[in-house]
Amino acid sequence: MTCHRVQRQLAEYAVGGLRARARARVEEHVRECAECRMELAALVRTGMLVDALSPEDAPAGTWAAVHSDIAARKRVPVGQRLRWAWGMAAGAAALVALVVAAFMLWPLGLGEPQLVVAAEADQEMQATIEGHLSAVWAAPLSDEVAVGLRLAALEDDG
Repeated sequence: MTCHRVQRQLAEYAVGGLRARARARVEEHVRECAECRMELAALVRTGMLVDALSPEDAPAGTWAAVHSDIAARKRVPVGQRLRWAWGMAAGAAALVALVVAAFMLWPLGLGEPQLVVAAEADQEMQATIEGHLSAVWAAPLSDEVAVGLRLAALEDDG
């Protein structure tokens, strides 16, 4: 088992909430993994601290307030649900229109790639570039390296 998976189960393991098979896998992992063992020890200590606290009663009316708050959140007005549904429909329609427009406006058939050579490039440089054109498609940096080496050689000769 991976540490990530075990650590997600450690809290449940610490309180005895895992089934036998999962518990055995966690125990096996914890025996071998110091990091997960330390995490488990911290969880056990935290549980002991929480158990040592004495429970206190909530202030009067707390549970009624929580219940009414939950009930109020469940009641979404019909108008609000309709506005949300229409908003989602409008957003979906806009997305479809955008995709259709993109495909209609996208240039089709770009043709073969063209080699553009600067006017100042000499014939030897042009031959070097053309010689490495096929390598550009397989490894884009190879052409840049070849041109760089050729320029370095020209600078050393010049």
